Amino acid sequence: MAKMKLIALTTPLEGKEDEFHDWYNNTHLPELVNGLGMQGAQRYELVAKLMGADENPYLAIYDIEADDPGAFMGKMGEFAQSGGMTPATTQDMGTTYTAMFVEMGVECTPGS
Repeated sequence: MAKMKLIALTTPLEGKEDEFHDWYNNTHLPELVNGLGMQGAQRYELVAKLMGADENPYLAIYDIEADDPGAFMGKMGEFAQSGGMTPATTQDMGTTYTAMFVEMGVECTPGS
């Protein structure tokens, strides 16, 4: 079974920040984790830029295990189309970046 990370870099619409965070933390993450059988998800806020030009201040990382990444993405699309995902109405979709990554190699831990 492949271990994957789905990442989302996001920005709320101006003046909608509180609603955005409430939707993301209390609706979106639980819907995806529980509705799609993800292992977990967590959000992060940018505190320092090191390289690159992306302007999104928020990151979400979703932990996924599946036999086929493409089939999982299809399942996610079906889930969204079925109404399983509450639409993002407070997110700047023009700046949003999402991508799926599959584990490559072993994790490097202290002492390895």
